[in-house]
Amino acid sequence: MVVYFSTIFSPQKYFYQNMKLTADLVAASPSYINAIKEYELDLSNNHITQLENLGSTRNLYDALNICTNTVRVLGNFPSLPRLLSIYASDNRIASIDRSIATAIPNIRTLVLTGNDLHELTDLEPLKELMQLEHLSVAGNPVASVQYARLWCVWRFKMLKVLDFERVTEKERKEARELFEVDGELTALAGDVLAVQQTNTFVPGEGLEEETVDLDKQQTISELKARIRSEMAQIEAMDEYI
Repeated sequence: MVVYFSTIFSPQKYFYQNMKLTADLVAASPSYINAIKEYELDLSNNHITQLENLGSTRNLYDALNICTNTVRVLGNFPSLPRLLSIYASDNRIASIDRSIATAIPNIRTLVLTGNDLHELTDLEPLKELMQLEHLSVAGNPVASVQYARLWCVWRFKMLKVLDFERVTEKERKEARELFEVDGELTALAGDVLAVQQTNTFVPGEGLEEETVDLDKQQTISELKARIRSEMAQIEAMDEYI
């Protein structure tokens, strides 16, 4: 059966108003037990530009799905100690709140595929997430930076899976040799940390009405299939490890 959604399919181009993440939107959004048995709140595909009003979730969820929105900053979380996973693929995330670990300290899975993170220093706030085991930054400019994978393996000590590939002991050893000698940073590590973080977010930017090409949009079914596939890969990695 083919289902048509008027907000997705329209003649060539269409206009949409960016959405605010309100308590009403949270209440109206679907929630379910996902493929890895987390209680997930699905806020995907809502044209959300910034994270706000998440206190209305009342810390009830294990997972938050904000895929395919236009969020620029990963931050502004209230205290959500129950939250274990964030799926944030296909946004415009260019920076991460420096205090993110204070609000969501127990994050184990963070999927940032297809965003706009440029520098390895943009990922620095994640080093305070002491439970982080699964991370994806594939599809970001930072993924093409030299030594990006080894840097993440070294900087985020608990990682088991990076960009849906298992972290090996060989990689851990190579990363230590590159960035640390006798407990001190190497010159290469110092050079990486000296790069200024990217921050392209301007408050209010992009809140105007936007034009979106039809060929850049995904159907709801395609989005759900991609999310299920990513979560299945994570589950498979957990079982293998």
